Amino acid sequence: MTKFQKKLSQLKEQNRFRSLSLPAGLDLTSNDYLGMRSHPRLREVALAAIDSGIDFGAAGSRLLRGHCAEHQALEIFAADYFKCEKTLYFSSGFQANYALFTTLPDRHDVIIFDELVHASARDGIQASHAKSIKAKHNDLNAFEDAIQKARSDGAHNIWLAVESLYSMDGDVAPVSDFVNLAKEYDAYLILDEAHASGVLGEDGRGLGADYQHERLITLHTCGKAMGVAGGIVCGSEEIVSYMINAARGFIYSTAPPPLQALLVQKSLEILASSDGQKRRDHLADLCGYVQGELGGEGTHVVPILIGDDGRAVEVSEALKNKGYDIRAIRPPTVAEGTARLRLSLSSDLKLVDLEGFVDALGDIVQI
Repeated sequence: MTKFQKKLSQLKEQNRFRSLSLPAGLDLTSNDYLGMRSHPRLREVALAAIDSGIDFGAAGSRLLRGHCAEHQALEIFAADYFKCEKTLYFSSGFQANYALFTTLPDRHDVIIFDELVHASARDGIQASHAKSIKAKHNDLNAFEDAIQKARSDGAHNIWLAVESLYSMDGDVAPVSDFVNLAKEYDAYLILDEAHASGVLGEDGRGLGADYQHERLITLHTCGKAMGVAGGIVCGSEEIVSYMINAARGFIYSTAPPPLQALLVQKSLEILASSDGQKRRDHLADLCGYVQGELGGEGTHVVPILIGDDGRAVEVSEALKNKGYDIRAIRPPTVAEGTARLRLSLSSDLKLVDLEGFVDALGDIVQI
């Protein structure tokens, strides 16, 4: 037996083996929070662009002729939408997050990160030349203590890494407090808005758009509430220009397809319209209902804690058999003993859909 076979066998014994399965039943697991991935207007725009001869690929990196008019238009629009000086579009949110942490902090710096930040940030932090300190989740005092220690140890620049809305527990960070903390200690704040983009804040701009701070950098993922794909880094002219010149994940990667960039821009336009607000309002109503029935933080991400890994898979399969596609989340994605179902709400859902789900869940586990 090879080492890979042994590891796979161990995962199966631990009920942590993963495999790919196609969508089946009512979607309660994807990140399509506003139903944008199948929006008829995006379909119309895509077909019209194809008919007009838009290229299917960029055919090179952005610095080697892969920079297209659609990329440029998106970045200009996004800068206005997210209220920042400049933006940079990446092929994925993971790529953008990894590029941030492997490019900006150097060996004389310290990164202080929330213990629950996304794997893309964690991987970037691990690959960075900077030192790093893990801070207790959403604990301002823990972050401040770490800042003071880093300063006393001679750190040049300090980078704080947090998310605005956390994807496994659905809780929201005290963004204004983190902005003030960064200002007080002259630190950089990297705010991952992946699960807030399009949904939270005025016109879905996220929770960081109202704060003008030259050391605030935000990341918006385009494959969740926006319904398309990619990641947008928002920051100062200086930061984004430096990323263009130094981020290996940007320089040496083929640019995203022009059609993709065009659709992201159109999605943002819709999210800023009355249509987008209507979707957010309906989603908020669904969040209120689910919070009353299942608890949670009142956001569109609701953890249903099971605890045991195997039991979480069993409950997920039982719900799938009843027509509800909700997946089990197990370690190492979440902490030991906190295996769960991650209920992901979408404005495409109807109240009757969720009432049926709550009843079905109650038949399988005690709520």
